[in-house]
Amino acid sequence: MASDRMMEYYYSMGQDCLHMGDMDEAVTYFRKAANMGAREAAYEIFVLGRQWEKGDGLDKDESKAENCYKISVDYGIEEAGLALGKLYLRGINGNKPNPRKARRMLEHCSDEGSAEAASLLGKIYDEGIMGKVNQDRAFRYYLLAAERGDTSAMLMTGMFYAQGTSTQKDLAAAEMWIRKGRDEGNPDGDMTLRGFLSVACGEYITGAAGSVDPAKAWHMAEEAEALGDKEAFLRLGLAFTHSGTKDHAVKAFECYKRAARNSIPAAWAALGLCYEAGIGVEEDIEEAVKLYKKAAEKGDPFAMAHYGYALANGEGIEKDEKAAMSWLIKAAMKGDMGAIHILKEDYNYELR
Repeated sequence: MASDRMMEYYYSMGQDCLHMGDMDEAVTYFRKAANMGAREAAYEIFVLGRQWEKGDGLDKDESKAENCYKISVDYGIEEAGLALGKLYLRGINGNKPNPRKARRMLEHCSDEGSAEAASLLGKIYDEGIMGKVNQDRAFRYYLLAAERGDTSAMLMTGMFYAQGTSTQKDLAAAEMWIRKGRDEGNPDGDMTLRGFLSVACGEYITGAAGSVDPAKAWHMAEEAEALGDKEAFLRLGLAFTHSGTKDHAVKAFECYKRAARNSIPAAWAALGLCYEAGIGVEEDIEEAVKLYKKAAEKGDPFAMAHYGYALANGEGIEKDEKAAMSWLIKAAMKGDMGAIHILKEDYNYELR
């Protein structure tokens, strides 16, 4: 048929223009071929747009890229719609982003089944790029993208379930989505899982998870520590300390002892308090003072204050009023309210 011959002619002319380096003319011929049904010609226009956007073999020109993407969208090239939406979201040629145009284009792509478009819409509403945060819409788009296989959206969906702000809190669903995103290779997977486990372990002690499960909490803290969170057991110990659960004092002590292996001053200070007050362990004031001193020398304000108290009262260490005041002042300067009070009441000293 004549129309088929003309379509092939226009497509061939477009290819010739590519080889000769006349890209604008190539777009003209490819568009004529696309008008006659050559989908591959429309895709060639999209490829040229991507080259202009990235500066890949062509001088970078995002205005020409926009034009190519718009033409390709008209012929149903889905990749072009996504690229155009992202271009509007970033801003063309260094100009301000156009979030409204981006949203419209991404909504179209999402309706066509794009996981990345749905994920970007989640980000738009999550970060208030349209001018106002809408967490409910953000969650719906992230969940849609996650179900379509977008790993970044899987992580975000998990965090929404963990926080329980725009959907009912569900730590099991949160863990499932975060692990799925991580297992499928998202580069932020380890970091996101580590952060989730670090918080969730304490929630399985306080009941904020919807149930109390010390064994699961301990396992989570172990995994978080293995992923690089050296303070996971310190936080778990604090959760046990304030929980009132059975054997909470002994378990808190075990957590602080585990955290102390990672040379965390706050863990040494917490262990010191355990030894001083007999919390989960037999009282041993001398051991408490050693731990307070160790943590104080590393800058922990709680330990500075308690080491100062010990020096002032000669408990577990030889009394030394001068050294005591020095440590109390250091603690007060770091905001320790107990040290501030003691300095005022016992030494008639106030920070200025």
